[in-house]
Amino acid sequence: MKEKATIRYLGYRSLADGGRGFDFSVALIGDGVKLITVEASADLFRGPDRIAIQEGAGICYQTLKSRIDADSPIPDPAFSLDSSDVAQHRKAAKPVGRRPK
Repeated sequence: MKEKATIRYLGYRSLADGGRGFDFSVALIGDGVKLITVEASADLFRGPDRIAIQEGAGICYQTLKSRIDADSPIPDPAFSLDSSDVAQHRKAAKPVGRRPK
């Protein structure tokens, strides 16, 4: 992540299409605090590869963090999550299994 960047999840809002808008504050030294909304359309919460409501904030956080880590400019005040973002998050997630006894 860029030096001294802080990302905070602020909450979500329901969108007109049935999706959700996840709000984050991003603070960078010398750049102030910016509000960024990551929108997840209703389609991402349906179908065989759907995300659970509870996963939404985490996937949006990881997507925002990876965009900032890439040393690109701070993302626009709003951008949309897509299926490739979800796939990237799931690829990076650790597999769940039993603990050895």
